[in-house]
Amino acid sequence: MKHLVSLALFLAAMPLRAAAPDDSVTRINAIPARDGWFVCDAVSGPYALFAGKPDARGASIITLLDRRSGRFDTQSYQVGQPDPGAGQIHWPLSRGGQVVGDVHGVNPGMIEDDGATVPPIVEVKLDDKQLSCRWLAHTRFIGLDSRRSVVVTETTQGLVYQSFDFLKRGPVTRPDGVQQSNKPTLRLLGGSEIVGAQGGFRFANADFVYFVQRPRRTEPAAILVTRHGRLAHTERLVGFTYAPPIGRAPEKLSAALDAGAVWSGEGLEACRARTEGVGDCLIEQMRKGGASLGSIAFSQRLVAAGDAGYVSAWKQVGPIGVATVTYPFRANTNMATVLVPTAGDPILADAYALTADDKARADYRAAQAEHPDAFPVPPGEVSFGKTPAGNLRVLLTTPTAVCHACAAAGSIVVGFDFDAMGHYLGAGVVAVA
Repeated sequence: MKHLVSLALFLAAMPLRAAAPDDSVTRINAIPARDGWFVCDAVSGPYALFAGKPDARGASIITLLDRRSGRFDTQSYQVGQPDPGAGQIHWPLSRGGQVVGDVHGVNPGMIEDDGATVPPIVEVKLDDKQLSCRWLAHTRFIGLDSRRSVVVTETTQGLVYQSFDFLKRGPVTRPDGVQQSNKPTLRLLGGSEIVGAQGGFRFANADFVYFVQRPRRTEPAAILVTRHGRLAHTERLVGFTYAPPIGRAPEKLSAALDAGAVWSGEGLEACRARTEGVGDCLIEQMRKGGASLGSIAFSQRLVAAGDAGYVSAWKQVGPIGVATVTYPFRANTNMATVLVPTAGDPILADAYALTADDKARADYRAAQAEHPDAFPVPPGEVSFGKTPAGNLRVLLTTPTAVCHACAAAGSIVVGFDFDAMGHYLGAGVVAVA
């Protein structure tokens, strides 16, 4: 199970070789699901096109999606030999021995600043239809469905998210001789790349967080939107193209956690002897100890927040991961519980803030009257149950006391609810004693 854990951390940009279209991966999930050659999002017409990777005989299965009706038209075409000239490349498309179309691309070497990270296909003619394809330099991801397309580009200022709703498209823009697009419906800056168990991108926008999920195998890519940590929208894409990092932007990472994020803590004795730099020492020991990329990225987030820690244990409960985080340099409360949903940011369970409804409970008011100075003293004990609707409920029972070293005066139980797919639904106090 793959889980996403947000990390707002800038690292120095790593020098990478320039990416090329051959480094990109295209996947199509229209029937039949297949590896792709390219995807074409028409910037003016009502179509999206998904071209399968030609087989050994030059046959490509091409799907044309009419976004007005949602109808898919899938047929096999013979791809002819490329015809290059003047920086352009044309591939004829034949069906039944007759030429019925053409794929028009640009020679990647003609595009400035190593901008051709995904196949530079700019136009497709198919029977009586002609599509001008959305294409932007330094694209890291483009994904399409019947309602919209999403593009992530890598700029020198960082990752940029743009979505283009089919029904709200503006005029076509062509800033140079190759790029063509529309004014985006939504544009977000300052995104982070997800590393570890599952790849993708994360962009924050006020109370909302947008996740571009790139599957590792044959599942569809997806766009997920959360609000205050709760799933607000999900959209599975018909096809996508992904290109690896190109080193243009400062690295800003998010971590994808799973059971492989657990680290032993070996070598921390050397860090405890330090008076400063314990966070850097922790990361150094994790690297020496073979900790996973996602595990190190998560710990870097904690170090950046001034509270160095690492994932020391993991329990999988259906689609939910329950991570135990150890803070080896704290004076008090050395452990905490983090709930990791299938999609979205982690839930720092011990940091749950009581709501007005929680404080209005009769059992809470009674406990406060008896011990007005008591407060929760993590770590709590994790157990599992069901909501009245049958959803998974993770219960965190935390003792309360008037000081960290004092005997428990009572306890408070908070329930964190998730649907069958592992999406976070909300939390609230379920008992106070």
